[in-house]
Amino acid sequence: MSYEPPHIDEIVESRSLLLQPQFATLWLTQGLAQTAQNAILFTLLVLVLKLTGSSAASSVLVLAFILPSIFMGVFVAVLLDRWRKGTVLVVTNLVRAGACLLYLFFNDEVVAIYAISLLFSTSGLFFNPAIVSLIPSVVRREQLVSANSLYNFTLTASQLAGMVFLAPIVLKLADEEAMFVLAGALFTVAAGLAVRLEMLHNGQEIELPRGAIFGGIPEEFRKGWRTLTSDPASALAMAQLTMSSTLVLLFAILIPRYMHDVLKISPDNAAFMFAPTGVGALIGLRFIPWFSRWGKNRVVIIGLVGVALALVLLASVRGLAEIMETTPGPLNPGRFLGLSVLQSLTMLFAAPMGFSYALLNAPAQTVLHERAPPEMRGRIFATQVVSANFVSLLPLLVVGAITDFAGITAVLVGIALFLLLFALVSARVGGLQDGEEAPQPAPERVSGSVDSPTGLG
Repeated sequence: MSYEPPHIDEIVESRSLLLQPQFATLWLTQGLAQTAQNAILFTLLVLVLKLTGSSAASSVLVLAFILPSIFMGVFVAVLLDRWRKGTVLVVTNLVRAGACLLYLFFNDEVVAIYAISLLFSTSGLFFNPAIVSLIPSVVRREQLVSANSLYNFTLTASQLAGMVFLAPIVLKLADEEAMFVLAGALFTVAAGLAVRLEMLHNGQEIELPRGAIFGGIPEEFRKGWRTLTSDPASALAMAQLTMSSTLVLLFAILIPRYMHDVLKISPDNAAFMFAPTGVGALIGLRFIPWFSRWGKNRVVIIGLVGVALALVLLASVRGLAEIMETTPGPLNPGRFLGLSVLQSLTMLFAAPMGFSYALLNAPAQTVLHERAPPEMRGRIFATQVVSANFVSLLPLLVVGAITDFAGITAVLVGIALFLLLFALVSARVGGLQDGEEAPQPAPERVSGSVDSPTGLG
């Protein structure tokens, strides 16, 4: 087995994917819509805090984005497999564009913002699972790892573009209303691209279930859940994706406290201090095709261990800083960029944390793509989103209280230990799965050449 660094082949593979009209259109739809969504979330957090002056009000806003998945997830999971996913992308983008228009007219009423956010987040529940479940329909099987890497690369890049660049710049140069107009325009363009995605389809689709639209939903959901949990590799992949999503929420909750308690600076500077996390994630995503030669489950284990080690290092920055501050010369980074030793160490350790985090999603997502029956892909990926949001409720409700009691350093070390334990479980449960041949799904594409697959689920 060769362990050469990422080669030009990986770059060529990504470019070849973007030269395929269906995948390129799907990718652009994803990028524009997710950038707009992240920009809206940042804008609303700023707006609600400005209107109320209360962090609790911001927590209610976050709940407005999470709760719909808990109550609607079962319906979303089944309905995605009953509707044309290209049409779902069109409708969800148009609904969110309409929500932006409502934000424009009711941006000074907190209760109205919460209500509109429920509509916004409910429509968004259909978007990501539809995107993910379409990927195997528009690329060849051997391209799945590269396609999922590019999907997650775009997911991370859209978070940076929306929350770190677009929204702050628009809010600084104009105001919230301008951001709502711009986001609505981005969603509208994404809807137009989704229409083009439907027009590009000239093959046959998987036959969709007949009968009443909402009939038999509980049984269909249970069938999808049984299919998922009966396969150890698929169940482990879903658990890994759920863990990855939960980590994002934990970071969002803990970073402001880390800024205040450890770095002793305003949480407003978090975007700058943890920007290396995003850079590291983008680099890590470019390395995934190379890492995947070791086996998908092993890549996830490497990522879990890497995140755990980075969290321990972040928890130890104060002790390391005390040592380094007594050391003259080049070991003292406080002389560079006007940053303190604490700040320099935090940025240094944030980059490998982002790199390691990038290794978690794409391999596990590819396992689900390879093993999920084509007619259940929407159901399975929506189930994963529901599970992730349900699990995330516990950290949202209790981690703040635990941090108040034990301190941010102890919480970071505790999360690191849990990740190491989860990595051990992944190795025990899925260690043999990498050598197995994933079950071959039923053919989805019937027309067009092998190099130009067609067919939308």
